[in-house]
Amino acid sequence: MPPVDVLARALAALDAGHGVAIATVIGAHGSTPRHLGARMAVTAAGEQWGTIGGGKIEQVVVERARDVAAGATPAIVRQHLVRDLAMCCGGSMEVVLTPAAPSRDALVAYTAGLSRVLVTPLDGAPLSVRDGQRTDPRAHRPAIVDGTLVERIGPAERAIVFGLGHVARSLGPLLANVGFTVIACDDGETGATDAPPTWAREVIESFDAAEIERRVGGFGPDDYVLIVTRDHAIDQKLLEALIGNDSIGYLGMIGSRGKVARFEKRLRAKGLLDGEVGEARWARLRAPIGLDLGAETPDEIAIAIAAELIARRRRSSSMPGTWEHRRHHEENA
Repeated sequence: MPPVDVLARALAALDAGHGVAIATVIGAHGSTPRHLGARMAVTAAGEQWGTIGGGKIEQVVVERARDVAAGATPAIVRQHLVRDLAMCCGGSMEVVLTPAAPSRDALVAYTAGLSRVLVTPLDGAPLSVRDGQRTDPRAHRPAIVDGTLVERIGPAERAIVFGLGHVARSLGPLLANVGFTVIACDDGETGATDAPPTWAREVIESFDAAEIERRVGGFGPDDYVLIVTRDHAIDQKLLEALIGNDSIGYLGMIGSRGKVARFEKRLRAKGLLDGEVGEARWARLRAPIGLDLGAETPDEIAIAIAAELIARRRRSSSMPGTWEHRRHHEENA
């Protein structure tokens, strides 16, 4: 199932005549179950969407949120998870409880799906939506700015998957379920596009990198481009076309260490990695793609790749492993 859209659910409940409060994590210090920007919506009757971490902290927040949903003034819940709640996490959290009704205009603007910025005042005042600015945080990286929580909203990061083989068909639904917009690309010669996958927002029947870039409106910093095709020759052609595209936020390719080393040698022979720029382009390529989990099956490899993309999205780091004693991806060796 796709991730719960807390604010869309809050708007639907509000329009159905329910009192609703929006709980937003505005402070997380030390070891906590959720972090800055995590949300849930709670009705006066106790119906709930999303989570701010579960356990006793969530129980306390839900109880207070029900009061706010029923008409009480905005509130801030501050709890140390050990001293106050006897939880073992060890950190502390601050959660602002905002009545949904005064924020209805912002919720409507949010559900329009445009690329905007959502502003959550730390004192429980109504939410607002504004146009983005160059200095705003990236998606999934909310920040406290001038007494407000600022976060980018709108279209999700795109995962542009070249190939519709075993790994891609396991990977696609994982990425869609954690919020990526997935675009699948395959030439269809093996019948892979005959039954388009439901998890793909779009299926493009091509392996032409330039054509696909045109079809998706250009590549950008929020695009994760993944080369996981059935054929080494196709992989190499795609890599040659994409390695020099500095607008791509993330570029990864499946394959064994031996395959990656051979590709590097061929790209160097073609002059595609010359100079400092070329070295930097090769260094940013993630190949073999995926965290080093010792994965072997397509399902396991898909999990390793999805985990790396989540790490990259949340932490700006792929946390590469050592790749020692690897048998992972040997289907493409």
